[in-house]
Amino acid sequence: MKGKQRRRRSLRGSNRIAVDTFDLSHVVDVEDFAKDEMELQKLAQMRVLVAAEVGGEKLNSLASAFPSSYSNLRLLRFLRKSKSRNVASAAARFIECIKWREEWAVDALIDDCRLPPRKYQEIRRMFAVEIKEVEGVEDTLRRTTVVLSADKWDSQGLMRALAEAQLELDDFLLFWIMRYEQIHKMLYERSLETHGLEYADLRCELKDLRLSSFSRQFVNEVVPKWLQITQDFYPETSNKIYFVDPPKIITAVWKVVGRFVKRGTKEKVVMMKTS
Repeated sequence: MKGKQRRRRSLRGSNRIAVDTFDLSHVVDVEDFAKDEMELQKLAQMRVLVAAEVGGEKLNSLASAFPSSYSNLRLLRFLRKSKSRNVASAAARFIECIKWREEWAVDALIDDCRLPPRKYQEIRRMFAVEIKEVEGVEDTLRRTTVVLSADKWDSQGLMRALAEAQLELDDFLLFWIMRYEQIHKMLYERSLETHGLEYADLRCELKDLRLSSFSRQFVNEVVPKWLQITQDFYPETSNKIYFVDPPKIITAVWKVVGRFVKRGTKEKVVMMKTS
């Protein structure tokens, strides 16, 4: 604890002027979340670039209304997406994220599902996902865990529903955007509790995986758009991605799906057997 207090005083002493240029009231002790003084400086620089593009008053207003989406903790995830902590590219990505959120009216999803109950339940039936807080796989720390029952997913059913106009691709994407918003709200609240940037564990249940779980049409027409949203607009979400009880066909499935997954995401994948 004393070490952390000394570090906090050091960060505040050298960077207080730069950080105080902005309204940080929506984040408690932002210094707690930076790994070092350099990262804190880059976070302040990144916010300058973003504010110059979208307007400082607008950015502060968004951060106050939707802190899990626009506060410094969310900016920090975009900054950490680059191992070199490139400020310009991180700011550009976050600006694109803001434009995308406006285009899709993502902030309104918090109060308005926008998906008719029938469509929501149908997609939920075909793509089971559970979000909860449990102890980590490799430690006893409580962590937000996203359980994807991927071996039960019905991608062929989704493609039939799209072909018959019972569902639209945007319906599917909105369903997952709502899930990502839920995850990041939990991560934000957990981060404030622990005074550290929290990440989720992603647990993919694969025991009964079949090639039909990821039909070719689904992989070619849906997966790229789905993963683009995940990787471009929700970076640095996962701590580890566990492939649980993967069958032999995982090699073939991963060869097809993996080409859409970025290297940083691939590096988080861990194969895990439970029996």
